[in-house]
Amino acid sequence: MASQEVRAFTVVAAREGRWWIITVPELDAVTQARHAREIEDMATGLISALLDIEEESISVAVTLELPERVAAVWGEASALHDRALADERRSSALRRQVVRELLTSSGLSQRDTARLLGLSSQRVQQLAHQ
Repeated sequence: MASQEVRAFTVVAAREGRWWIITVPELDAVTQARHAREIEDMATGLISALLDIEEESISVAVTLELPERVAAVWGEASALHDRALADERRSSALRRQVVRELLTSSGLSQRDTARLLGLSSQRVQQLAHQ
């Protein structure tokens, strides 16, 4: 039995009322699903019916679209989250730098460094060795 070539399609799904509206732009075709878990199957079935090919020979990549009213808010939240992660990485690097500086150049002990920075001795040791 010869293997069939798999055809790939991009599918876009957007919530409209109680339904997911599923669009296959390449075929200018639309179907719907009640639940997000049904989107891939419904899209595959639509493509199979329109092109008269086996469902096993179809691969779909589903993109879910956020409703416009929340997309901007989600984008802002994502940007803030990314910035917070970057700030946390920078903060950690600076803390390590200060601990190493106090331990090496200033010649302070781990206990004195801990007391000076308001940290535990264990935390100073961790920062010094990261």
